[in-house]
Amino acid sequence: MTTLRRYRVTAADAAAMPAALATEARYLGYRADDLAKPYASFFRPDMLPVPERVAEAIVAGMAPTEYHVDLNSFADELSKPGYSSLEDGWTRRGGTTYVAVRTEMPGVTAQMWEWWFGWHSTESARYKLWYPDAHQFAGVGEDRSADRGLTDRQRYIDNVSYVDEYIGGRLQKLAIRFFDPQRVGLADRPGWTHICARVGFNHLPLVFGWLVHQVRPTESGSEMRSRFCLNDPAIVRLPRGSQLAHRGTGLLSAAARLGLESPSPRLTRRALPDSIGGDMVYHCSKEMNHLASLLPELHAAFAGTP
Repeated sequence: MTTLRRYRVTAADAAAMPAALATEARYLGYRADDLAKPYASFFRPDMLPVPERVAEAIVAGMAPTEYHVDLNSFADELSKPGYSSLEDGWTRRGGTTYVAVRTEMPGVTAQMWEWWFGWHSTESARYKLWYPDAHQFAGVGEDRSADRGLTDRQRYIDNVSYVDEYIGGRLQKLAIRFFDPQRVGLADRPGWTHICARVGFNHLPLVFGWLVHQVRPTESGSEMRSRFCLNDPAIVRLPRGSQLAHRGTGLLSAAARLGLESPSPRLTRRALPDSIGGDMVYHCSKEMNHLASLLPELHAAFAGTP
């Protein structure tokens, strides 16, 4: 993944940010307008608890540093058969936090997840289906839903999802930039998929994390193995006229004076609390388990619709 530390800017980065990012009201749950959506019956505020093994991992705290997987080894680690030493938990080394979460998903297929990532970002009400207790807002850099000639994957690859969500009680305003898994050596197999993204802020041209979700088949459906590398910051060299680049003029000027491309992790540490490891284990497990419980029905009802 070293070749990706300098993010490759896409057309979605250069596009105007969604107008709703500045104007849409933020709140948890559904209101009258949300309840009028055709998929509103899938909004289920009573969420499933995290699995016992995940709860135990959170209580245990930081795992041994030896379980840390470097960003460059994600592809090798996820390509091996069986399971890794750390499938649920977190650890920290060299300033970066590594998070691993496994989600069992009976009745769910990899294709359903491809559809979900291409469908959910265009409306906040869709995003809230995923995690009713934490998700507030979603908008997309390029709304490709009208082009029915695109595959599910083509709707979100090289696109930017702007989201507001609570992680561990702290509201995070994020820009999630999805890229082709092949760029990091993750090749899909029949019944498998990988979702990869560079994560940053939606108010600065600064990224600080990586995510990879591997979905592979099981006897009962599939399982998702999620991996995060957090506090690995880099400056995104966006087109000069883009809104996000304009907001980050001061940051970019300072970085240019210092000759920085990848700033110190201290730059983003303040935005990522010390509890981020355990917070992310809980957050990821909670949202993936919840959505997996309704995804087969949701996909059957809305696959093939804008």
